[in-house]
Amino acid sequence: MNEETSVAAGIVPEGERCPHFGECGGCTEQHVAYAEQLSQKALRLEGLFKSYWSGAVGITPSPSVWHYRNKLDLNFGRKHYPEPPPKDFPRETVLGFKRGGKWFWTLDIEECRIGPEGTDALLASVRGWARDRNLTAFSSKTKDGYLRILLIREGKRTGERMAVLITNEGELDRQGFIEAVQSSFHCDSIQWAVFRGKAEIAAADEIVVLDGKATIEEALEVPDGASTRRLRFRISPFSFFQTNTFATERLYGIIRGWVRESRPRILYDLYGGSGGIALTCADLVDRVVSVESEESASIDGTHNSETNRVDDVMFITQKVEDYLRDTLSAQGALQPRSMVVVDPPRAGLHPKALKRLVALHPPEIIYVSCKPQVLVGELPSFLAAYDLVDLHGVDLFPHTEHVEVLARLKRKEEAAAP
Repeated sequence: MNEETSVAAGIVPEGERCPHFGECGGCTEQHVAYAEQLSQKALRLEGLFKSYWSGAVGITPSPSVWHYRNKLDLNFGRKHYPEPPPKDFPRETVLGFKRGGKWFWTLDIEECRIGPEGTDALLASVRGWARDRNLTAFSSKTKDGYLRILLIREGKRTGERMAVLITNEGELDRQGFIEAVQSSFHCDSIQWAVFRGKAEIAAADEIVVLDGKATIEEALEVPDGASTRRLRFRISPFSFFQTNTFATERLYGIIRGWVRESRPRILYDLYGGSGGIALTCADLVDRVVSVESEESASIDGTHNSETNRVDDVMFITQKVEDYLRDTLSAQGALQPRSMVVVDPPRAGLHPKALKRLVALHPPEIIYVSCKPQVLVGELPSFLAAYDLVDLHGVDLFPHTEHVEVLARLKRKEEAAAP
């Protein structure tokens, strides 16, 4: 296939691909035309679920396939050399992503084709700022060093941006960092977080706003037949929000359509985060109960309800397995005309949450899974009492092997009803 044909087929010519493709652990499918990526994802899902689903699995495409991510966690690291240098050799500080399959190897990234536009200029500016001040990256091995993570967040529909520098303990050249960011990647919020833990994660023991405001806003336009449900959300530095805004709108549109069809009175939104699904569906039901273990997410959810003038969502800060235990003990079952949406982390449902949810026997369950392999392992626990009536993929992660899956389960007597 020549270059002209490749472009027509949606394949990025080799000379125009991200310079880090093949090394970076992010994109693995950039050499495959997007239409073919969707076909391969559908085939993988059909093979994965073949014991439980005999039909085709539709995949809703992402409206954007480049620069679609609204959040990046960039790691500071110490340069890795093919030949190990002497023990006391001062390794250069780099900023980027982990090399594919090698958690200890941080690549110095010049650009990211799926991250927010303008990231390349920000990386160059922050890297120069750190180099001029001889700042070293934190090492989880030796437990020394200063720089940990540069977190970037962007409201795709609002245009608002946030940059958070996460460091080890120590003084920060605050004004210098602000200038490095604002001169290259204008932000509405610049913050500094100190994290004392050993793990290489985006977290904070203390956080300070250096410039602008403490949060940014994102908007969603969720399709609803011929109309649109418009919502606004507050985004805190570490709050959960799906990383592909435009594809999330389509994901939530499917959930909204299923809730509208079933017409429950009460919707239980488990692992509810800051209220994305709850607020998407709140006008279709009498009441939404959103359960989330992170208090900051519940606080954001309450704020988002007020912003969107929604007053029928109850945000409960509790582990899902504990909430279901208490509900089972007090009531024995969920309300007759209820529906449950579960959107757990990649590890899936806590085993106790899975067992208690099945025991509570809700009429219908919508399972949102970001790791289909985990959902396949949990399905047998549901299928003694439920029928799998719909299975659909939504591509939140173009150019990667990942895909979000929606499974719709109906209690057997509900599925059999006319």
